[in-house]
Amino acid sequence: MPHWLAVTVENSVESLNRVFHLLRRRHLPVGDISVCRTEDPETLRLLIPVDPDRVDPQRVSANLEKLLCVRAIEDWGERPIVVRDMALVKVRAPTETWVEIAQLAEFYRARIVDVGPETLIVEVTGSTEKVDSCIARLQRFGVVEVIRAGPMAMVRGQAEAAPAARMAEAA
Repeated sequence: MPHWLAVTVENSVESLNRVFHLLRRRHLPVGDISVCRTEDPETLRLLIPVDPDRVDPQRVSANLEKLLCVRAIEDWGERPIVVRDMALVKVRAPTETWVEIAQLAEFYRARIVDVGPETLIVEVTGSTEKVDSCIARLQRFGVVEVIRAGPMAMVRGQAEAAPAARMAEAA
């Protein structure tokens, strides 16, 4: 189970470059990092899953704090969080397979968001395992393309705003 760090940075390419450069130097995989817009247009939130068996999350956090572009870091290690993944899956879909694909989408609570002459695009949202499973089941129809948003996460049941939002309100 990953240990999550929510890092709020300035909304700039340079900020992202600095953070990714630091993570690469520490040999952390960057493929599962999500970059999300926040309620403040001047900041971005990076959701960084850290494998505590491979690297100390506190050490990663301490290194990130040294970057001037980092405005806040939340360590979600022991906190209850909601994690969701999202994918768009383009599937080959001759007319005779539409009903079967629609039933499969319904089973996964996914939606068909585009119907083309030869393809359907299915949007699936949920746990990473659910998204992986749906994509695997769609393979038999012929998956043409997959794009994933990556994991998005938020702390459960917290009525207080995230640190970046509190900082923006105070300014």
